[in-house]
Amino acid sequence: MTDEEYSGRESACKLTGMATTFRILRLSGMWRTLLERDLASEGLSVANMRLLAYLNTLPEGVTQRELARAMNTDTSALVRLFVLLEKDGLVRRETDIQDRRANRVFMTPAGEKAFERFRDIASHLEEKLLKDVEPEARKQINGILDVVLERAGSLYMF
Repeated sequence: MTDEEYSGRESACKLTGMATTFRILRLSGMWRTLLERDLASEGLSVANMRLLAYLNTLPEGVTQRELARAMNTDTSALVRLFVLLEKDGLVRRETDIQDRRANRVFMTPAGEKAFERFRDIASHLEEKLLKDVEPEARKQINGILDVVLERAGSLYMF
């Protein structure tokens, strides 16, 4: 079925009651695929850049545990990613001086540069995808998404 056939045909596709869920899942998959394609030409990936994006928004020197919690993932799931990012010189981990069992994560200057490139690529893609959406509607979309994200966060038990 084409995108046009999906549009507005929730009942025909037996999507009644889950039309928003279906659209969000489809859009997130398509958006991520497009972003992965654009990032690949720069040797970057969504997985790496997602971690750097979180490091960019959290306080400097966040612990691995705090980062995993913010990303809604398990700390052990991030270990492989940390190893790859450290190998590429994008992050560094340091033992917490107050709790030797914990590691603090820092973005390196190379990581900051990679994140800036990610921001440029993601911004360009966002602009292409929202080209026909008026600025006020974009603000409304982000406001609605913020409400839904906040609600999802209150239901999420990690």
